[in-house]
Amino acid sequence: MVPLAAWSLTAIMSAAIAGNALFGQPAANRMVQASVAESPGDLAPPTGTRTIQLKFDPVVEAVQRELMSAGYYKGPVDGVNGRKTRQAIAAYQQAMGLEADGTPTTDLAEHIRFTREVSEASLFTGTVAAAPDAEQRAAIRRVQTGLAELAYTPGEINGELTRETRDAIMAFQRDHKMPETGEVSDELIAELGKVSGQSETATQ
Repeated sequence: MVPLAAWSLTAIMSAAIAGNALFGQPAANRMVQASVAESPGDLAPPTGTRTIQLKFDPVVEAVQRELMSAGYYKGPVDGVNGRKTRQAIAAYQQAMGLEADGTPTTDLAEHIRFTREVSEASLFTGTVAAAPDAEQRAAIRRVQTGLAELAYTPGEINGELTRETRDAIMAFQRDHKMPETGEVSDELIAELGKVSGQSETATQ
């Protein structure tokens, strides 16, 4: 039979070894050990994590493009029906006396296009008294629209040749091996029309 003192000594040594393993090691080692001990299921993302999916809609894209050309929308033309898009739609609808529900539809895109084309046509038919620089402002606005669609950031689409617009024009001209004038010209409008593929930048 093993003496009682021997059993006590063995128990004390075992407790010391266990204590050293748990508390005598650096904190980093304990964390690593704890992580290794965890099951793979414990490392999975929390079940409450939310995933946001952005849905592209060609109708929304068409409405955004028309609103941008009309000066109501300043965000990206990405086909995503976000808050800025709904606000721009509602603002246009309110200005036109329509129900301001902020909903993008094909009919709305056609309404904006028709209204804008009638407005621009009036500059050439004389049916509406236009400002002396109205034709020039319309051309600048078409250029700003084309640049914005191509992510050249011309600033606000307002028909004014601002510093931002000039910088965007020069960046476009540089990328397309054109003289960097920063000015609106027939050549610039034609090249924008080819690259963007949008009628807004084509000469009327």
